[in-house]
Amino acid sequence: MIVLVGFMGAGKTTVGRLLADRLGLPFVDTDLVVEEREGRPVPEIFATDGETTFRDLEQAAVADVLGGPEAVVSLGGGACGREGTRGILRGHTVVHLDVSLAGARERTAADPHRPMLHRPGLEDLHAARRVVFEDLADVSVVTDGRRAEAVTLEVLDGVTGHDGLLVTPPDGTSRVLVRPGVLGEIGGLLPATARVLIVARAGDPALPTILAGLGRPGVVVELPPGPVRTLATYGLLAGRAVEFALHPDDLVLAVGDAAVVDVAGFLAATYRRGVRWAVVPRSLEALVDSSIGGEIGLDLPQAPDVLGAIHHPVAVFDDPVGVSPETDPRFAAGLAQAIKTALVADPADLDLLVREAPDVLAGRPEAVAAVIRRAVATKARIVTAGGRETRRQLNYGCTFSRAFEQVLDDDVGALPLGLMAAAHLARRLGMLDDAGVELHRRVLRALGLPTSARFELPRLETFWLRDRTSRNDVRFVLLRGPGRPEAGVPADHDALTGALDDLAEDR
Repeated sequence: MIVLVGFMGAGKTTVGRLLADRLGLPFVDTDLVVEEREGRPVPEIFATDGETTFRDLEQAAVADVLGGPEAVVSLGGGACGREGTRGILRGHTVVHLDVSLAGARERTAADPHRPMLHRPGLEDLHAARRVVFEDLADVSVVTDGRRAEAVTLEVLDGVTGHDGLLVTPPDGTSRVLVRPGVLGEIGGLLPATARVLIVARAGDPALPTILAGLGRPGVVVELPPGPVRTLATYGLLAGRAVEFALHPDDLVLAVGDAAVVDVAGFLAATYRRGVRWAVVPRSLEALVDSSIGGEIGLDLPQAPDVLGAIHHPVAVFDDPVGVSPETDPRFAAGLAQAIKTALVADPADLDLLVREAPDVLAGRPEAVAAVIRRAVATKARIVTAGGRETRRQLNYGCTFSRAFEQVLDDDVGALPLGLMAAAHLARRLGMLDDAGVELHRRVLRALGLPTSARFELPRLETFWLRDRTSRNDVRFVLLRGPGRPEAGVPADHDALTGALDDLAEDR
């Protein structure tokens, strides 16, 4: 819950509605809850029954609302004067919209429905309530003389902290924290929940730290080495969830690489029609891509990634410490994901990737963390923009790479080659110039990624018929220039053959 408190006229309703819209959550005004229950307006309750009766009704409404589904909640200006109501707020995120008395008077002077507006000693009341609000608040934002939109953005920054961000598409909200050492803080940062089902690979070195600070009952389901994005692994997890009696108020915590994130997320999306989940990504690929956006999927023997869902984690804890080429066998695949996101949405990130390449390849934590922060922020912006068409842009290079994975002995190079193939195809179709192709080549090579391989079109076409993006034909996400993606582009046989020939000859 995000609970807005503040003196009358602070802007709680206006900012609350904007904030709720931004987060994809309902907005609840507890004064309106009381009015609906009583069938009469607040000023009438004050006049007829007195303030004590109203505060009793108000406290009951606050308790009920905060015990219900997640929401942005606005409290009346005097609600926090009661110890009982203050106690109900503990464990929720309290935001104080701080308005001066002069500002409050200016905003409410023409409003006849403020029962406290003409109370004697208003100056003392304002000062006393401000002390209470500041004591309760996790975040405090000054509202005097400011547009509600600007206040809302500052509230969002305050809620996430300087080392985090909110991913806020229309279908869910995730809080993402990028901070060295955050593994040891997870217990205190998870949303209030009864129990935690942790999904991780056997012997994951992050588990002892997480378990030591969890602070609540939990059980670990350890997955074996090897492929886990399978129906067999999903069945194993579902069976353990039943044994654990996993409840919608509990939480699934995925700890590990991109494959672990996918299968744990798929469990959370489907078990009892959806339970909450959070992610501790422990590979670069998971840090920069699979943990952001809520897209999870499983592979079938006949085709990869054809079973899937969108189910946003409530929290993502990105700890870059210990993620390096030496510890992460798919580190190169993570670099390719960062390049893909930059090519699609923010070409300026490519300069960072090239500049930091030597330190990133050496595994220096500061450089790896910089790449993670930029990639996460850029992908979060794409996902937050919402819409199926916007999300499809993130398939850039992936239609090629998913087919390449089926024929490569080592699929780590599939996405870099897929990006390069997409660039060649876009050039063949007159969408991308030679400089755009060279940009792909330069960035990929700077990070030690492959840019050349030979593939036969007939074999790829077999896999494309089964691809999750296929309709009656295969279509691609291509670029008309860096940062200018276009989805659903068809390509004829000659263009595809030429692009594959270019890929084979790219030296």
